[in-house]
Amino acid sequence: MLTLPLLAHGITHLTDARYFAAWHPDYLCFPVGPGGIAPEYFTAIREWVEGPVCVAELSAKAGAENIQAVLDIPNLTHIMLDYGTDNNLFIQQSLQPITRLPVAGYHAVLDVADHLAEVPDPVVLDFTDGGITWSDLVEGHPFSVGLLKELIGERKVYVRIDLAPDEVMEARDMVYGLALRGSSEEKVGYKSFDDIDGILEVLEL
Repeated sequence: MLTLPLLAHGITHLTDARYFAAWHPDYLCFPVGPGGIAPEYFTAIREWVEGPVCVAELSAKAGAENIQAVLDIPNLTHIMLDYGTDNNLFIQQSLQPITRLPVAGYHAVLDVADHLAEVPDPVVLDFTDGGITWSDLVEGHPFSVGLLKELIGERKVYVRIDLAPDEVMEARDMVYGLALRGSSEEKVGYKSFDDIDGILEVLEL
């Protein structure tokens, strides 16, 4: 168990799914469609992991055919959408949206605050999309960690940002939760989790 809520996304294979599931995250998110996995594989993996909510990630570039394929996934409850995607169709289908909101270097804290105000919780605030690290925030670019904490407030916001293990404890006191991303296997059934282990071990109860 962790001392901070966790969301894992970008998962495309069972190795990642089982690894993250062992840390008891709130959500396991799988890109479905072009560049991701087939709906049938999503359904299969979901049967092999227990605990977290399994979420279908849908790209903003997904066409009508892919959207319908996701809507046809049996017993789907949550979907991750990029900021700016119309979520009304999914809400009408009783799906809970999770919004991935990218943050770039030119975004002021008021810009991000305005975007956050437009979407419901939960949210993935993705600083890696703009190449922003925790060290950048400590230095005040594009805004400070103190402003980040004020920005999040009591909201269910998972922060995706590059940080080192020795920065994790500071980050823990500033954010609601962390978002970590899966990656490709080095070979079938095997990959190294050394980079992620260091972060999660600091947060382990």
